[in-house]
Amino acid sequence: MKSILAFGVLTAVLTFCNLSEKLRQASQSEPASSNSSAPANRTASKPALDKDVLKNSLLKIENDLTEAAMNGDITMIAKNTTDDFELTGADGKVQNKNQALQDVKREKNIRGWAITDAELVSASETEAVLRYVLNVTLKTGQSGRAKVTDSFVKQNGNWLIQSEQQTLIK
Repeated sequence: MKSILAFGVLTAVLTFCNLSEKLRQASQSEPASSNSSAPANRTASKPALDKDVLKNSLLKIENDLTEAAMNGDITMIAKNTTDDFELTGADGKVQNKNQALQDVKREKNIRGWAITDAELVSASETEAVLRYVLNVTLKTGQSGRAKVTDSFVKQNGNWLIQSEQQTLIK
């Protein structure tokens, strides 16, 4: 019975954990110069995507939104997900943005949580996929883990989560 309760609480937490605060990462490129006397080593190309910086930025978003989900802050979550956001929860339930937001409640049974094993699966200037493990410990001492994969898109200079897939780890 206790494991069913732990599963239920973990599922509720995972329902909207890990959606994140806005990341303002302005994508600025230097305009090409029409002056033919400009130095030959000056280019108009964009700087290379720094995947370590991107991974750390997305992890900050994940941590901020996990905290927001624990506190029941649906406003923050709503601002940081796309209009067509879709969540596939650890229980297999698929929800659109409005359905997922309705399930967000302040968590009173969680002692702590941690994000580990983060991996930037793919990345471009406008899209990224981050995979990680969410570890949750209840006040009763029980714990659970889930593998989470979030797909991000960049809109108006901000990284937003477009979809999330959660899978319980046994």
